[in-house]
Amino acid sequence: MIKFKSKKSIDDEIIRLLAGFSQMHLPALMDELNKWHPPVDVIEVEDKLIIIAEIAGMSIENIKITQNEDIITIQGTREETTGKTAPVFHHMEINYGPFERNIKIPTYFVDGKINAKYRNGFLQIEIERAEITIRKIEIE
Repeated sequence: MIKFKSKKSIDDEIIRLLAGFSQMHLPALMDELNKWHPPVDVIEVEDKLIIIAEIAGMSIENIKITQNEDIITIQGTREETTGKTAPVFHHMEINYGPFERNIKIPTYFVDGKINAKYRNGFLQIEIERAEITIRKIEIE
């Protein structure tokens, strides 16, 4: 338990603790906080899983899709369209810069065939359900 003599000492202690934390974790934390996360829909239709991400204003060269086991990751960077001079925003809702979205998929889609297309500001990823194979296991 820490004993404090005044409110100022409490404030000083909080600042000291936060400074220590930020020196250890701030670079990774700031990288994560600077990324925006596009909205997605994940839909299962018949034998397909469909992931739809809203990422308008992108070129496909700036979009990367990866799979690591049961996680599909969509990454990229949306460049600002305002030009080289720093604009004065009166209202801003559109996110720019790096983004990342991780989507956990059901295990029965992990080994399925994957197709992706980008049209009219929407990225659509279709994953076919993996074929179920039954293996005979020998007993020794």
